[in-house]
Amino acid sequence: MQKELFAYGALALLALGLVLHTFFPRYDWKAIEQQGSVSVIVYDKWTGRYQRGVYDNSGNLNVMGVFTPF
Repeated sequence: MQKELFAYGALALLALGLVLHTFFPRYDWKAIEQQGSVSVIVYDKWTGRYQRGVYDNSGNLNVMGVFTPF
């Protein structure tokens, strides 16, 4: 009985986490088109860090380092 309650509690927490994650996503991203390339900027809302990747015309990716503003 106790294992069954624990399993139901764990499933309820997992379901709640999945539902809350849809309303509060961790990452926010933005694509910026420039002449000859496309930049993708990713913002991690939980840690406050940014990262940028640049795709050139041939599809090669240049990943920049992670930036923490403060």
